[in-house]
Amino acid sequence: MTGSTHIRLAAFCAVAYGLLLVSGIVHHFQRTGSLRALFRSLSYPGFWIVLAVVVLVMYGLFKRQAWAWWLGLAAALFQLFRIGSAYVQGPGAGRMPSTSVLVSLVLLVVFVLLLLPRKARLASNR
Repeated sequence: MTGSTHIRLAAFCAVAYGLLLVSGIVHHFQRTGSLRALFRSLSYPGFWIVLAVVVLVMYGLFKRQAWAWWLGLAAALFQLFRIGSAYVQGPGAGRMPSTSVLVSLVLLVVFVLLLLPRKARLASNR
């Protein structure tokens, strides 16, 4: 695969991660039917920060910007660290994570593996 193919696939992984993030809030609202829970989820600043970073990275990677490569790699590694540390230190240690957590981990790992090759970094040259 060429470097630009790696970059495009990584951008699609970023889009899928953003959609997974939004679908979690929608699914929780559908399950509970509580508008208060929906507004609380939407008022959480972390949700909007992650969503903004996902949109920035996706846009930058489609335009093959070098800053998007760096931002995407740093953000994905940070999210992997956050999920891993919450799993190890939290009450769920030793249990299998939920399906959405596993899917997000797979998306983040694939995203990082697509960005790490040298040709992917060199393809982000604008």
